[in-house]
Amino acid sequence: IEKLIHEANDLKAESKKGESEAQAAYEQTIADTNGSVEALQKEIVAKTKAKAEAHKDKLQAESDHLDTVKELEGLAKYTADLHEDCDYVMKNFEVRQNGRQAEIEALQQAK
Repeated sequence: IEKLIHEANDLKAESKKGESEAQAAYEQTIADTNGSVEALQKEIVAKTKAKAEAHKDKLQAESDHLDTVKELEGLAKYTADLHEDCDYVMKNFEVRQNGRQAEIEALQQAK
């Protein structure tokens, strides 16, 4: 009977030791998991902020692009108008030159 009691006590001590080790392992796992969750939450917050900043930058870039396109369209229209004016001057240059030459000759003959 003493042997049985002794074995029961050994088994009880072994069980308590195993339970303590399991409890310690469980607590360590919980601590590790909580640390991992906290790190992942911080990462989510950082990535969310980065995404919001990138979205803001994208909207600004799109706005700048539209402004640039409008400015280029305006410059293209200005260039076309200027080219039209220059074409008119170049087209009538010969006629105006001949007219002035005729005026000069008329003035010289009038002297």
